[in-house]
Amino acid sequence: MSLVRSLARRYSYRGEQLDDLVQIGSIGLIKAIDRFDLSRGVELTTYATPNIIGEIKRHFRDRGWAVRVPRGLQELNVQLSKLVEGLTVQLGRSPTIPELAKAAGVEEEEVLEALESGRAYSSLSLSQGGGSDDGEDLDPLESLGEVEHQYEVSEDRAVLAPGFKVLDERERRIL
Repeated sequence: MSLVRSLARRYSYRGEQLDDLVQIGSIGLIKAIDRFDLSRGVELTTYATPNIIGEIKRHFRDRGWAVRVPRGLQELNVQLSKLVEGLTVQLGRSPTIPELAKAAGVEEEEVLEALESGRAYSSLSLSQGGGSDDGEDLDPLESLGEVEHQYEVSEDRAVLAPGFKVLDERERRIL
């Protein structure tokens, strides 16, 4: 049982009670004992460790989501989080849903489903948004693809600059 307790201690920072993790790890130990084959020449602890860790990880995977979300959507959500970061830097603004869909190689509807499924995760996460300066929670779906005002102003100035050069001083002041 000390093996189970030491392995469970590694995962106790995830918000579960250590005793609960020890119980879950014990299930993994029991399964390992049932399947252990002494004739293979492997120690029980060597064989049991991955089984115990696997049972604990399975617990977090299955119970970490408030609503059961298909694994494919969970993985797409993680992929989209990384893509949002990269595209934001590359584009200088938040990417739109069509841009994310193209970058991920999936349909827009799948992107929307995956982003919405991320909200079903029960633990706090950066992908669920955060508080703004005025204390309100920000929804990442509301800010995704949003045109940033300062970017729009800069773009307008860049487009209009050649036209301003041909105007005389009076016309420029009027505009």
